[in-house]
Amino acid sequence: MNDRLENFVRDNRKEFDQFDPPPALWDKIEKQLDEKRLSGSPVRKTEKVVRLSFLLKIAATVVVVVAVALGGYQYNKKEVMDLSNIDPQLARQQVHYATLIEIKRSELKQIEKEEPQLFNEFSAEIRKMDANYQKLKSDLPASPNQEETVRAMIQNLQIQTELLNQQLNVIQQINKVKKEQKDDTQQI
Repeated sequence: MNDRLENFVRDNRKEFDQFDPPPALWDKIEKQLDEKRLSGSPVRKTEKVVRLSFLLKIAATVVVVVAVALGGYQYNKKEVMDLSNIDPQLARQQVHYATLIEIKRSELKQIEKEEPQLFNEFSAEIRKMDANYQKLKSDLPASPNQEETVRAMIQNLQIQTELLNQQLNVIQQINKVKKEQKDDTQQI
């Protein structure tokens, strides 16, 4: 798109240059602006309206972001409190495993650029496990045996942790083989 525009301007340069503005044009524009400013013209008012509307947009965005953040915080706090009502020890285990999973997922994310296919395969497995966890979590309020459902949720998180550990070990093995191959090619 830019090349076409540049070519057009270059090809039609003479036509553009033949219509120069009159030398006094800028002086006239400046004089009219000065007159409007002195007479309290709408120029300043529109500037204020634009600034005010811009500030209102920013304020509205901040309010929405804060509301969403508070809602998410309350939702997470409620989830932990609900699990604590069922069994405090299980609630602590859930938080522990959920934290481990987040850490390991961030470690796994580091290979996304180097090994995108492997990352996608690993992520697909974790997404399946997470979908099962979310299903258990949504079934929890209506479950006749909530403690067993929470135990199943924790078991799911434990399996996710083990799976992530295995995936990270595979990545370490791949990196080790790559390093050995690189070292072998440098020695030759």
